[in-house]
Amino acid sequence: MLRLLSALCAVLALVPMAHAAPGESYARDPVVIIDHGIICQVTPEGAREAPDTMMGAINLIEQTRDMDVTTRVVPAKAGISFGVKFTLRPGAGDRDVTILVTHPPMGPEGVTTESWISPLSEGRASLNLFTFEFPYEMVPGPWVMAIEADGERLMEQHFEVVSELAAPAVLSVCYGQDFVS
Repeated sequence: MLRLLSALCAVLALVPMAHAAPGESYARDPVVIIDHGIICQVTPEGAREAPDTMMGAINLIEQTRDMDVTTRVVPAKAGISFGVKFTLRPGAGDRDVTILVTHPPMGPEGVTTESWISPLSEGRASLNLFTFEFPYEMVPGPWVMAIEADGERLMEQHFEVVSELAAPAVLSVCYGQDFVS
């Protein structure tokens, strides 16, 4: 009986989950998450139109950057960028996906969802971030970055945006000071 249970558990571990529990991060084939978290300072390399965002454009950034801190906890501080680095598994082909960011109501219109199209190439990293640039963007609470293609949700990464004081370890990494009390 124990062998049967062990074999069943081994088989189940190989089967991709169709649905994650609410609030749980996941990725489905063909998306492979490389990392998630914070980049302390990003230098934009240009911008492109993104009409379904509050600013109407997104910053273009170096796609090969690594996360400075792997975390789900994000301090609401100007200059902090957070998001997901991912790729498509080999053989998946190239495609455009929709990146969706949901967050607590922001700005005078109470916007809760922003999105843009991102081209993906199999085997090449794609880095998609949200950067806090303006005070109205620094809204504490649950944030989700997701990927959709052809009407199917392929990935969700959950974050919790908190006050600066609630994330001293992250600030210590980003600013080289001792924020831990």
